[in-house]
Amino acid sequence: MILLTFLVACFGAASGPCDEYCNYMCTCHGGDADFDCDQCRIEYASADPALQDQCEVALNDQIATDESENLECSNSSGSDTAAAGR
Repeated sequence: MILLTFLVACFGAASGPCDEYCNYMCTCHGGDADFDCDQCRIEYASADPALQDQCEVALNDQIATDESENLECSNSSGSDTAAAGR
């Protein structure tokens, strides 16, 4: 619950886990060569419940990876969060 509150506060309200995943990835990993923000949004638009569950797992895994690598992300509000500083 704390993680969800954190993500909503940092990236704005999203309509589901796939939106939250894309928002996080676009904000924190948008410059990565192997990530395409537009493709993420297209791929996960209108995701069914099973895919929403996969997005939630992927988001949690990515945040854990970012935190373990001590990466930082500047979100749109200008404050830093554990995420990506690539």
